[in-house]
Amino acid sequence: MKKYKAKYQEQQFIMSDEKDAEVGRIVDVRRVFSLRQYIILNNIKYDIKNVGFLKNDVELFNGQSVVYFTDLAKDRIIKSGQEVRIYNFKLGRIGQLFEKGRLLIEVRKEHKRWKEPVFHIDASDTTDDLLILLFLHYSTKEFNGIGDD
Repeated sequence: MKKYKAKYQEQQFIMSDEKDAEVGRIVDVRRVFSLRQYIILNNIKYDIKNVGFLKNDVELFNGQSVVYFTDLAKDRIIKSGQEVRIYNFKLGRIGQLFEKGRLLIEVRKEHKRWKEPVFHIDASDTTDDLLILLFLHYSTKEFNGIGDD
């Protein structure tokens, strides 16, 4: 199992490994009337676009095509492209992502008094770090009442 920790620093959500080395980050760029979000992993930027009814779903772009997208109605994340994969999730106090019934990712929130919360992530060794960052983003945002209790 891979173990990660994620915490907010200014307008960035930074995920680091057990040795505190940065793995990736989720960036929020807020302007007067807009919010732009993206993930940076291995010096590659992936744009996050909120879509669907009430903007509850997310599409993750690599600049040319959609890499992952969510389907809130069926509680799943889908990897697009030649190797299509379907992951199911459960959101709540502990966020979990499954593939064919096998637990891949678990996200737990640790509250610290008067400080930003810290998120602990356990992921199987075969899980893509980009999928981990996308699930972390999706499971910790409050899209009209889902995620982040």
